Amino acid sequence: MDLFKNPADSHNHSLSILNYLYVYDDFMDSLEVVADMGCGSGLDIRWWATRETRDDPPEPHNYLCYAVDSKPDILEPEVAEIPNVVSIVGNFETRVIPRQVDLMWSHNTFQYAINPMATLRVWNETMNYNGMLILTVPMYQRYQYNRLKTVAANGCYYSYNICNLMYMLAVNGFDCRDCYFDMQENSPWISAAVYKSPHAPLDPATTTWHDLVDLNLVNDSVAISLNKYGYVAQEELLFTWLNKDWRWAKN
Repeated sequence: MDLFKNPADSHNHSLSILNYLYVYDDFMDSLEVVADMGCGSGLDIRWWATRETRDDPPEPHNYLCYAVDSKPDILEPEVAEIPNVVSIVGNFETRVIPRQVDLMWSHNTFQYAINPMATLRVWNETMNYNGMLILTVPMYQRYQYNRLKTVAANGCYYSYNICNLMYMLAVNGFDCRDCYFDMQENSPWISAAVYKSPHAPLDPATTTWHDLVDLNLVNDSVAISLNKYGYVAQEELLFTWLNKDWRWAKN
């Protein structure tokens, strides 16, 4: 089961994030290497590979783009022929990219990771310091129009919410204080944009929310929830998204 009818439908959903990023000229100029983890037919990595500046006249960014997928020869021919796109066959739990990357993109793919903790650690190791991971996953259990909706998809063994996703990212070396999260009411999607922090990944067996607060790896709303309840309550969390709108994680 996929929430999209076809690759074009998936890419149209990606554009809701990509178009936000495109207006940040300094950010786009700072990138050199981009990786799409679970690239599928390659429509998203084509977007990155063909980006131009917003100057007049525009100039190509010419990013080095890695298209990673577990299935061989999955890229559409016109994407595979783009000179700055490098196709790699590999899984998520093993490092397959031969150099550090500045931006890692995972849209509608992380839910298929058999070992998500190992995946995030490998992705963190593959990124430059202050590199950004942008990750979008579906919620297979959520409230929709005040009713609890639960579904199951082939190959998806975990169900994600804002709390456990943030916990996993922070434990694996991503900064969830200076970060962006988005989860809109009646939408089945969670999106996160997080930077690689200077802290090494932590031991998931012993790391607590309090440890993450003490290391400044999570934002102030987490500390407020901990002090109020003794645990992290999703409805108490407050984040901005890439367009700088405030998002309250209330679902």
